[in-house]
This record gives sequence, structure tokens and C-alpha cells, in this order.
Amino acid sequence: MTGTLNRLATRLDTAGAADRMGRHREGWPASASDGIRFFRSPKVQYRYREAGQGPTIVFSVDPPMTLEVYDALIATFAQRFRVIAFELPAMGFSAAAGDYRFGFRETHDDLAIFLQAVAGPGAILAFSCVAGHAAVDIAARHPELVSRLTLLQAGDVAAFRVWKAARDPKGILATPVLGHVAMRRMAPKRMPDWYALSVGKTAMIDELCRCAERSFQHGAQWSLASAYQCYMDPEVELPCPDQPLLSIWGAADRSHPADNAHSIQRLRPDAACVTFDDLGHTPELEDPQRVFDAIVRFCEANPARP
Repeated sequence: MTGTLNRLATRLDTAGAADRMGRHREGWPASASDGIRFFRSPKVQYRYREAGQGPTIVFSVDPPMTLEVYDALIATFAQRFRVIAFELPAMGFSAAAGDYRFGFRETHDDLAIFLQAVAGPGAILAFSCVAGHAAVDIAARHPELVSRLTLLQAGDVAAFRVWKAARDPKGILATPVLGHVAMRRMAPKRMPDWYALSVGKTAMIDELCRCAERSFQHGAQWSLASAYQCYMDPEVELPCPDQPLLSIWGAADRSHPADNAHSIQRLRPDAACVTFDDLGHTPELEDPQRVFDAIVRFCEANPARP
């Protein structure tokens, strides 16, 4: 019964997919930022931005943020890289089809299709938060697509089990339908509290809130309840990828317990680690230059394999 209820509940985030995709391609989301593009996979119409030349680096956008707050990051990294930043399935303006169920492997298989078509082989994956699991899994199962991993505020499965419980102590988001209804009602109100908890550079909070509010007004999604119930499966096991791995952590992020910092080392003890004490949940947005410098040093120390 729980599986059936989950499947029905996820439809609350995917219903009307064809209309939503059309509105995104033809409306405000298509012109809100420079370099906006769309790619239609079997499960998702991905919204992404691309700029620059050089080795390809792919950033996942961490909701409720959308591509509109990635200008400084893209400008910084485009000095040396071909930069791609994309919104995750059913997050922001990446609308998901009606048969998408937010499954762990299902999501990664679809993301691999996007990466193959848009990024090409040998990309550097710079995925944030729980999307770091997608980067690790894709790197292990599709090694030709990934040359190096630079994970931002990402941990192992056990770390995200702790994070998930702390962010939803009453189990509301983890409850089908109830969680979806609560998320729709709470999302706009929850943003200031979320940013106050997670952002290290507090001067950025007002602008982040304004951007998120504007994006919600134009139809952006934050399908956190479906992700809680279906994607963040505490029973999954991450494979161990062979690619060099860098863990970047913002220690001023109060949404994660301090013990979660660089917990990806439990999977990869040889992972390189960089901590920024004054930055928070999205260090790549709070100080793109310092994160750029850290990633460049990592790439120079770990050249792409032929």
C-alpha cells in the first residue's frame, strides 16, 4: 500500500507535465537568464545554462535556488571551463514527465542520458548536497561520462539519513500526500528560515529570497516531499567510484550537523577535502572564486586520464 500511495503522491508533482514543459520553453523561464537551454530526456525536460570553453564542469542547482542566482559562478568558471549548470528533475523549471517516480536509480539513469547528450564524456561533476549521490553513482556505473568528482556539501548515505531526520523531525515531509500538501503551503514561507540556517554569507539572504519568490511566481517547483519519500532511500548503497574525488564543505552551514562534514571519506578514504569556515550550504555561490581556485588546484593535481 505504501508503494502505491507513494506513486500516487508523486503525481502531485508531475501532473500536467506536457503543459508545464511548454510554459517553461515559451515563457519567463526560457529568457530569465543568459544562455538558457532545454533538453528533453525520456523522463525530464531539463533546464540548464551553458557558457565558456575548456574542460566541461557540470553543476547541479540546489533547490529552492534556480539558475538565476548562478551568474557569478558561471562567469567565474567560464574563464577556464565549459560550464553547465542544470536544475534537477521536478526542481526549479526542470519539469518531470507523469511517469517519473523520483526513484534513486531511475533518476540517475535519466541524468546519465542528459550528461551524455549535453556534457559529453569526461566531464567534471560538481554536484551539491544529496545530488552528490547521483554524481557518485553515475561516476561508478557510467565511468566514461566522468573524469573527476567535486562534491559540494555532500555526504554518504548515513550522513543524509541524519540530515533528513533533522530537517523533518515530525515526519511530515516523509508522509505521502500530507507531505506534498504541506510543502506547497510551506515552501514560500520556509525560504527565509532555510536560508538563515544554511547560508554563511548572510548579506546574500535577501537576494536569494527575492529570486526564489520570483521563480515560484513563475511556476518553479521544489518537490522536496517526493524526494524525501522516494529518492532519499536509507537502504541504498553507494558504489565506490574510481575517479579522483574532492569534497568541499562550508562549515557555516547550520542545516547539517558538523559530524557530516566530509563524511564521503567513509566511502572514499582518499578523497581530498577543503573546508571554508565562513561559507555555508552553497559555498560555490557564496564565494565562487575561492571554490574555483580549489577546484582548479584539484584538477591540476589530478589530470584527466586519456
